[in-house]
Amino acid sequence: MNQPILEVANLRIEFPTIYQRESTVAVNGISFEVLPGQVLGLVGESGSGKSVTSLAIMGLVPTPGKVTQGEILFRSGKSGSHQNRMTATNLLDTNNREKLRQYRGGEIATIFQEPMSSLNPVYNIGFQITEAIQLHQPSVTTEQAKQQAIALLQQVQLLPSDDQLEEDAVKQIPNANSKDQKEYVKQQKEAILKRYPHQLSGGQLQRVMIAMAISCDPTLLIADEPTTALDVTVQAEILRLLRDLCKSEEHRNMSMIFVSHDLGVINEIADEVAVMYRGEIVERGSKNQILFHPKQPYTQALLACRPRLNILPKTLPTVADYLDSATNGNGNQPIAPTDNNSEVNYVSLQEQQERLNELSQAETLLTVENLTVQYPKRAVWGKSKEYFKAVDDISFEVKRGETLGLVGESGCGKSTLARAILRLIEIHAGNIYFAGEAISQLPLGSRHLRTLRRRMQVIFQNPFNSLNPRLTIGKAIMEPMLIHKTKPTVREAKQEVQRLLSRVELPADWFDRYPHELSGGQRQRVCIARALTLNPEFIICDESVSALDVSVQAGVLNLLKELQQDFNLTYIFISHDLSVVRFMSDRIMVMNKGKKEEPISSADNIINRPRSPYTQKLIASIPEYPEDTELS
Repeated sequence: MNQPILEVANLRIEFPTIYQRESTVAVNGISFEVLPGQVLGLVGESGSGKSVTSLAIMGLVPTPGKVTQGEILFRSGKSGSHQNRMTATNLLDTNNREKLRQYRGGEIATIFQEPMSSLNPVYNIGFQITEAIQLHQPSVTTEQAKQQAIALLQQVQLLPSDDQLEEDAVKQIPNANSKDQKEYVKQQKEAILKRYPHQLSGGQLQRVMIAMAISCDPTLLIADEPTTALDVTVQAEILRLLRDLCKSEEHRNMSMIFVSHDLGVINEIADEVAVMYRGEIVERGSKNQILFHPKQPYTQALLACRPRLNILPKTLPTVADYLDSATNGNGNQPIAPTDNNSEVNYVSLQEQQERLNELSQAETLLTVENLTVQYPKRAVWGKSKEYFKAVDDISFEVKRGETLGLVGESGCGKSTLARAILRLIEIHAGNIYFAGEAISQLPLGSRHLRTLRRRMQVIFQNPFNSLNPRLTIGKAIMEPMLIHKTKPTVREAKQEVQRLLSRVELPADWFDRYPHELSGGQRQRVCIARALTLNPEFIICDESVSALDVSVQAGVLNLLKELQQDFNLTYIFISHDLSVVRFMSDRIMVMNKGKKEEPISSADNIINRPRSPYTQKLIASIPEYPEDTELS
């Protein structure tokens, strides 16, 4: 029987704290193994210890963290022809530090969550891939490394195959000789190598990272949340690519540890699953056992928290709700916070239709007519510029109290449309009316527009970048009130901040905490509180939950719905995740390449009766959750 490629035994990782005498235990005595060719899914929320575990395997635990006990035994896939003859190396043994440096990148490769942060913006991608190849294969010449880099980019489908390039060459220059066509193919191959990271999309950058990771034919590949911030279609392509790499003849011995908080993604790619909670593995087994017959309440909670396409709950359960129910139940049998057979907790089709009928009679708050936003592509001396239309002739209305979902892939124009509506960027053509007032022609710096923005707010995707790290969260929330002078004194403003913190379910005494002291979900709640300070009528949520864990995401979505009912807020909810948009929205608009892909319709119609092949592709790309396949 084959021996494991990797064995982790009783691993414990601690981080000394400044304010406490005892260290924080990030990983508490976990053990697992990975077999040749196997994909192990490592699942859990942020802070559960997943990423720290993967970093420990690479010997990259950040300072001041340290491994205080355990072993990490690695068997090189290149050290012998028979698996049972391989000798294990303890990667935690200080005597093996030099061997670890040899393994890292060559035998053990990793794909990090944020490709833009992992690539050097100063160097083009060709240099960075060839550098990795030559570092671990000194005998390879620069030209050979370049050809390998091209082959890798073709393997990850960032560059067309040779046959496709040759066909394209014939189409582009049909009357040229074969020499010219070969030169065209060569130029196309070299063009991709000369691109810099900022010239590629998120999905393309992740493919570059995968190409670098597999460049030395590793025995073990660690993928740490590689698809979290990607569109569902790009995510589906990346998952298919990684799965094919592990099963391909060329990489037949490659094993993978796939780290994720998303059980739908794990369902698509993993063979075995280990569920982590507070530094411990609480459940482990085959994919079918864990996802279809989970025993632990925490695993059941992760499955329950995710919005689904086939049902529409009034509120989403959170992990805390589920664990509390399990604690108050009998033994290990959890009491589910929602009941699939209960009409009380789910919105019926009749209720959805009644809601749409009410909205149709409501006042129109926002009207967009033939809106076009374009950017210059190229300027040539003495000639006119070429323009790229990011938003192309878009028209729609939003009723007061409605949530309009806006979906589409990255680059389709969603965020540009949002910024144009808020008058953060200039528009090329069209009209925007807010509460009956034409705002499209107002100068961006005008005093009237500044006053109007008190009624229009935005919640951005990254809560950490949205907050000034030098300001406490109390002062960050107070700042808009002081700028617009809505509160006459600082004391009254501070009282309002404390009220808003309580409203978004944060302790009022957190006024003096800084953003880095809060989790991602807590920071996003601060951004929501800040958006509410001026009592707006209209809020744009631009990918506001895409980077959050499923449980934290559920809490934020529930909060947004509750605030909408309490304050009669109107939302445009932007996301590439149709299941989230389905939960939040009354109607949905699908965008593709700057245009409306199909007529705006109810969320139920768009999800269950999509007209456009593009919308059908978006829906088909959503990872299937166990409840979707087993319980629907």
